[in-house]
Amino acid sequence: MDELSARRLRNVVPVLVEQRNILVAGGVSFAGHLLDLAIMQLRLTLNEISDDELSEFSNALSVGVSSESTD
Repeated sequence: MDELSARRLRNVVPVLVEQRNILVAGGVSFAGHLLDLAIMQLRLTLNEISDDELSEFSNALSVGVSSESTD
């Protein structure tokens, strides 16, 4: 991704966060959740995090959480 595209996407994130907050405050939590997913996907793209890396990270967190609950 070129720098101009990345900058444009970075500028979209705060707008989406603001819109998400408006939706949630208005009681439209499902639409807010959908925007959360879009924001997360943009951040993953901007930081060049692959689906596999996210999956591995999620698995590592799950292992950490399950081991803490058995302590």
